[in-house]
Formats: sequence, C-alpha cells, structure tokens
Amino acid sequence: MKYKNKSLLFWILSIIFMLTVAIYQKTTGPTYPVIGIINIEKQSIKYKLLRSYGGDDDAKIEIKIPDTSVNGVFKYKRFKSFDEWTEKIMIREGENLIAFIPHQPPAGKVMYEISLNKNGKIYKLTDKPVIIRFKGHVPLYILLPHIFFMFIAMVFSIRTGLEVIIKGKNAYNYTLIT
Repeated sequence: MKYKNKSLLFWILSIIFMLTVAIYQKTTGPTYPVIGIINIEKQSIKYKLLRSYGGDDDAKIEIKIPDTSVNGVFKYKRFKSFDEWTEKIMIREGENLIAFIPHQPPAGKVMYEISLNKNGKIYKLTDKPVIIRFKGHVPLYILLPHIFFMFIAMVFSIRTGLEVIIKGKNAYNYTLIT
C-alpha cells in the first residue's frame, strides 16, 4: 500500500478511535449519572442520581414513584469535610419524590445517599454515597475552544502513535506538532 493511502487510512482510524474514546468517557466518566433500578415489593423503580451539576441553584434529584406509600430520606454532607450528615425527608410532588442538594461554589462537592421506605422496610439506592461536583458556569467562548483543542490533540496523538509504530517518515514532525 502506498504511503499516501496508508496515511489517509491512519487519519481516519485516528478520528474513529478518538470518537470511540470520547463516547466511552462520556458514558462512563466521573460526571455520568448513577442510573439504576430498585425493586420494592414487585414494583421496579428507576432512578438517576446526578454526579455533575452546572446550574446556579440547588441540584434537583427527582425519582418517579407512583406508589404514594413509598417515601424517601435524603442524607448529604460536603465531600472530604468533617461536617455531620444532614438528613431530610424527600418532598412528594405527585408521582415524584424530590430532594435538593444545596448549591456549592464551582468545584465544590457533596456526597449524598437516598433511601426509600415502604411499610417500615428501608431500601438504599446505592451501596456507597454518590458524589456530585458543582461546575459553575463556563462561558461558551472558553468552553468551545477547550473542547476543540482537546479533540484535535487526541487525534494528533493517536495519529503520531500510529506513525511511530509503522516507522513512518512523518513521525518526527507529528511528534513536534503533538
């Protein structure tokens, strides 16, 4: 295969690999919500617990539970603090149980747990506390170039690695660019 065709193939492979890694990170990374199902007396309840929040207000956790005999308790404290756990009863609004995680400054973290209760039996949603990170607002003129250069850097680093593996003529130049 000619070097030009091989180079084009490696650029395409680099982009595909970068997209694969980006999708994997997006769906499994530390900001991905904790999603699960808990069974309470033959009733399956789906939940989604936030691990990242960018709003200026309290983070809202909402769990749809049509059975009004189920109630919930929400416990939280600041991450890596000596604070005592604060415990609150979840608010029922129609079919939903709702808890609000107090807003934190950017990069602030809160650990929290949710337990559901039906007929005196307690059902913990998670084995260990969930940690949510408050992001704060990042302007688009900063965020977009950041994302663009991250992805371009990933493509170039993958392409450079492929060039080094085949001992290609552009390995040195790609290394300098990367």
